Amino acid sequence: MRIAIFSNCYQPMVNGVVGAITLLRKGFIEAGHEVYVFAPAFDDFVDHETGIYRYRSVDLTKEVKYPVAIPFSPRIQRIIDGLDLDIIHSHHPFVLGPLSNKIARRKRIPTVYTFHTQYEQYSHYIPLPRQLVNTISRHKITRFCESVNQVTTPAESARQILIDYGVTRPIRVIPNPTNIPLEPIDGRKVREQYHLGDAKVLINIGRIAPEKNLGLLLESFALMLRRTTEPLKLMIVGDGPELPALKQLAGQLGIAEQVVFTGMVEPSKVPDYLAAADLFVMTSKSEVKPLSQLEALAAGLPIIAVAAPGANDTIIHGENGYLVQDDLEVISRTVCELLADVERLSRFRKAARQSAERYSYPRIAAEYLEVYRETMEAYKRAENS
Repeated sequence: MRIAIFSNCYQPMVNGVVGAITLLRKGFIEAGHEVYVFAPAFDDFVDHETGIYRYRSVDLTKEVKYPVAIPFSPRIQRIIDGLDLDIIHSHHPFVLGPLSNKIARRKRIPTVYTFHTQYEQYSHYIPLPRQLVNTISRHKITRFCESVNQVTTPAESARQILIDYGVTRPIRVIPNPTNIPLEPIDGRKVREQYHLGDAKVLINIGRIAPEKNLGLLLESFALMLRRTTEPLKLMIVGDGPELPALKQLAGQLGIAEQVVFTGMVEPSKVPDYLAAADLFVMTSKSEVKPLSQLEALAAGLPIIAVAAPGANDTIIHGENGYLVQDDLEVISRTVCELLADVERLSRFRKAARQSAERYSYPRIAAEYLEVYRETMEAYKRAENS
């Protein structure tokens, strides 16, 4: 099968969509299929893998490093014209998404779209009235869903969001993939690097941005430190526009010495950081199926997260973690109680690892390949009728 993937973000960017596409591509190639990725250029980054094509791009804003593709390239169009593609899979409804639909119609092949993002949680980045941006966003997403042959999304809660928008196309729920380590990973090097000693370590991984609600995490952690006499550290892994403000808040709360801001970490190193931690804590409510949670489970790390669509579809409350209110008192109490219960923490670790098996990238890639086959067959039947 010859598969074209269109995405508004790709390596070297680090986020859940990029992680999912990277692992799906890996799974497809390992299964013997040809994969071509079309994405925006990122500064002077050079791809060392074949089959990746870049559109020229401009940054979303001066404050946010997010390249937006210019969806026009005679060179890439000639390349696409020369490819005998079977199906196109788009991961965004804007910019390169509509372009992928035009290409599919010209080539007379079907299209699949995956809804990854609650775009309304990101409308503050657009310099227009928020309600207007949200209304336009919902309309564009709905129209795009209706224009493709198959819609997928990583979580049941996200499927319900699309239904509430008015999408009538069938929507398949296929979780995001993750890479399950074959052997336990030793986190001692990370603990040594950041001088964590014997402290219990909480970790959060992701983009440092307002929609991630990390101020609540810092405030909850400050309360945890007052609740326990055990040495406790919080490691925040990632980079983004909110990082300076968070560092300032940690200082104001008097917890700067107990909080480690690592900055951006190479994706391949993320399992090492997870192995250095005891518990994954997430306060974001903007996720759909966050890759960081899947990676945490794969590392055998229980999760305590604010109850929200992304977490609700991943965490089995009372088995591999806890879903809690977005209240610093509740978060801090739940974390401290779990860390103090060694037997329960051990049981949650085992359950986390077991639940992650559902999301292994070869399994998820196989599910998508089956969806592609079904979509291609339905498209051919419609063409011949």
